[in-house]
Amino acid sequence: MNDLLYKGHFKGLDIAFTYAVTTAAVNETVVRHDCDPAGAHILGRATTATLLAAALLPESRRLNSCWKYQGGLKTIVVDAGQDGSVRSFISPAQLNEFGDAHESLYGEIGELQVVVSDNGSIANSGTTPISLHDPVNDLAYHYCISDQVETGMNVMIGFNPDPEKPVALCQGWMIQALPGTDLERFDRIRRHMDDNGFRELLGHESASENYFEQIAKALIGDETGYEGIQVEACPSPKFACTCSKEKMSAVLRSIPIPERMEIVKRKEPVGISCQFCNTRYEMSIDECIVAWNTKG
Repeated sequence: MNDLLYKGHFKGLDIAFTYAVTTAAVNETVVRHDCDPAGAHILGRATTATLLAAALLPESRRLNSCWKYQGGLKTIVVDAGQDGSVRSFISPAQLNEFGDAHESLYGEIGELQVVVSDNGSIANSGTTPISLHDPVNDLAYHYCISDQVETGMNVMIGFNPDPEKPVALCQGWMIQALPGTDLERFDRIRRHMDDNGFRELLGHESASENYFEQIAKALIGDETGYEGIQVEACPSPKFACTCSKEKMSAVLRSIPIPERMEIVKRKEPVGISCQFCNTRYEMSIDECIVAWNTKG
């Protein structure tokens, strides 16, 4: 199943949705960061959740989600565009040692900052305390609390015993209440996301031509008033990083002056790696001096 991204609404129910298959995009970021299974599971789901939310943004806007936890897991950052491009990282990437002990993994109370940007300028932002011990549910909670838009999300991910293609399938759904939504009905539909039937469909790949409709039906259930699906195909998810050697100059300018002097004395190039894609850039001493004498 190729990566894809849909958005639309359930007619007659006043509920918007996004649906994404992100297997290839998530596989790329998981391999680049050499995640162990626990790290891959968390990063893949957080990446997909941010893509689901970004699909509803106006053209040219991007969504940056930054989770900060107090347990063994410290940070997850995902940057996704309305155009389907996404890049992400997790720190640390090796989390197997924590097993299923959620408190040791996430800590007690974390923080989620969500920033929407438009051509590099911040359009809006919000920060929410989080304690659900799951980045997908934490993001949905943020929209409910910070944006006051009732939201539900579910993302399922499965793996292969293949180090080059460890992600077998990753896909997810997001629903949001539109103005005038019957909130009791919305909450019933949101609870369907935890039903075994819905999770089973979301967790397995199918060659069926009406697979999308099957999952949607499992989500809607027997709700009265449902009149069908209005759906629009969005740009397919794809891993894409915007880093460049020129942009690394900003990193160089963050180096304190005493450390700059030591670098010049050693006369050795400086290596800088992009956090999102792990691409390593070698900066010569001359390039470093130019960066330090350029106003950022």
